[in-house]
Amino acid sequence: MLTEINNNGTFINDRELAPVLGFSRDSLLQDRNRRRRYGLEPEQRMATLEDDSARGYHYLRHDADWVTADITVSTVADQIPIAPGYVVSDETANGRRTTRFRTDAPIMQFFSIQSADYEVRRGRWNDVELAVYYDRRHEYNVDRMIQAMQTSFDVFTREFSPFQFRQMRILEFPAYQQFAQSFANTVPYSESIGFIAKFDEALAARESDRVDFVTYVTAHEVAHQWWAHQLIGADMQGSTMLSETFASYSALLVMEELYGPDQVRRFLRVELDNYLRSRGGEVIEELPLMRVENQPYIHYRKGAVAMYFLRNEVGEDAVNRAMQRLLEQYAFRGAPYPRSLDFVTLLREEVGDNPAHQALITDLFERITLYDARVVEATTTRRADNRWDVSLVVEARKLYADGEGAETEAPLDEAFEIGVFSAEPGRGAFSSSDVIAFERRPIRSGRQTLTLVVDREPSFAGIDPYNKRIDRNSEDNVSAVTAATPSGAARSQGR
Repeated sequence: MLTEINNNGTFINDRELAPVLGFSRDSLLQDRNRRRRYGLEPEQRMATLEDDSARGYHYLRHDADWVTADITVSTVADQIPIAPGYVVSDETANGRRTTRFRTDAPIMQFFSIQSADYEVRRGRWNDVELAVYYDRRHEYNVDRMIQAMQTSFDVFTREFSPFQFRQMRILEFPAYQQFAQSFANTVPYSESIGFIAKFDEALAARESDRVDFVTYVTAHEVAHQWWAHQLIGADMQGSTMLSETFASYSALLVMEELYGPDQVRRFLRVELDNYLRSRGGEVIEELPLMRVENQPYIHYRKGAVAMYFLRNEVGEDAVNRAMQRLLEQYAFRGAPYPRSLDFVTLLREEVGDNPAHQALITDLFERITLYDARVVEATTTRRADNRWDVSLVVEARKLYADGEGAETEAPLDEAFEIGVFSAEPGRGAFSSSDVIAFERRPIRSGRQTLTLVVDREPSFAGIDPYNKRIDRNSEDNVSAVTAATPSGAARSQGR
């Protein structure tokens, strides 16, 4: 006999009720391609951005909001156990080590517990203790991780909000999986992506496809201490934009702080190319960034490029203020949880009434917007005053795509960055000294010729040369410059 009660605790009746057995949807096979391969029904889609009832839960789980944790871990005597929180006791007896961890700030009910025979490298950032727990044979990048954590705290506390903990730890784990994941002040980090390959700065300076992913991944995971561990999105479309896209953008700020804006092009190009390749593998529906349904190629790849381009066009202060205001409204708070729409609303307020900025926000967050800009020809002629005329013929288009990839051309009338260089941007040891000219020019749909006068002999020139827009082909934005000879022939100035 089961007794039914109402919400205020009083009895309704004592009738027979059928027992109910349930389980979490998180236990279902999630990968869309694999579900289709096994002939399973498509999984339930996320709640839409218009479903206000979904704001009652955050997207990690529905059975808890913010919690405190008190975790005791027992392991063999010669290992170091780690769990979220601070050590309040640590005892070894009878061949066992028992350590108790307790938090003193609200955290998600989202824990990682590890134990291993670790070496420990320690550092500090102000009053925050930093540590990397690693296999003693894998120390290649440990100092780089410490530096990345320190720079991340510099940037994120300056731009967003204070850090809520007194420690930050990275923990190596075996290559059973290839990821890093941020828990409260604790980041498990696979040996395969951060520890067993030595990053060689000299080699990276010579080879354009090598990027410092150790620093990037470390910065991304530290950023999650803000974007998921201070502010967590509602369980609805756009939720991972508030965590993964914001963490990717934050990591790019760190990369720029360490390497300068000219080198960020490498990261943007990798993310752009990954997004473009992945679009073809979508089996359900590509969605605008604001409506992303936990689709990694959108919230990681496209999101990083979109946010960096947004910052480039409307200014870093406006973007970061909108993110700050979102934190002020929702950090460490329960339902109703924030939506991507809440950020977009704040962003529109921050950029003001500028029609171009408002249209850009629509294109980046509410539509699937693509560009196709390319250099048709780049030539140069030496002037009598020993300066150089550069003639750049470009073609450009703007397109809107639907969820199935069908494209419709839209009118294009926007300011594009135009660059002239002595070395190819993003290749080899390219730096700011290789920038001969860099300016904004109005670009419209179709073919047009741009002319510039520069003080040094050019080798390369391009439109959107740092690949800040979502361009369908990142390879044709920059071209080698050719110099006209008296006979009318041309010779290449670049490689």
